Amino acid sequence: MNKEEQILNLIKVNNGIITTKEVCKHGINSVFLTRLVKAGKIERVKNGLYILPNTWGDEYFNLIYGNNATFSHDTALYFLGLCETVPSIYHITVCRGYNGKLKHMDNVKLHFVKKEIFELGKIEIKSPQGQIITCYNAERCICDLLKNKEKEDLETVKYAITEYLRNKQNRDLPKLVEYSKKLNVEDEVNRYLEVLM
Repeated sequence: MNKEEQILNLIKVNNGIITTKEVCKHGINSVFLTRLVKAGKIERVKNGLYILPNTWGDEYFNLIYGNNATFSHDTALYFLGLCETVPSIYHITVCRGYNGKLKHMDNVKLHFVKKEIFELGKIEIKSPQGQIITCYNAERCICDLLKNKEKEDLETVKYAITEYLRNKQNRDLPKLVEYSKKLNVEDEVNRYLEVLM
């Protein structure tokens, strides 16, 4: 099997997507990606990211690939089953000072945070299309919602917290309290816990 065939096999195994980094990890020179693009066997989505032709790709993976960014707020709640609707805007959190392409996209709402809290609650999950992406866990999302509750839809906040509390197997109340202290929303979290528990 030649290098181009190896790349095509890797893409098929990886749900129709491959990155330059993954190709290099398998000891294949990235020049073979360029050859496959010229031959029309794969398409370049953006720098370092390739898909098979006629593949929809993974919009979530494509958005944050190559950016130091994490899905948050309503978008993360959707991934976690704590939101009733698919958000029409992608909520993404980045470190303060971020100046990448996401800043100029109409369908992206960026949330800027200090570097010290950017990693707090960050997890890896599978996107609806099957690629590994990062988002915040339920505890971080709830704290973020309450931190900006005057800008949030009240029904979204209520639904997320109610569903979170209802799921006794997956909820982690000590972690929620810990995060609420770090994100300065301890009073708001305690208020909701008193009312809903």
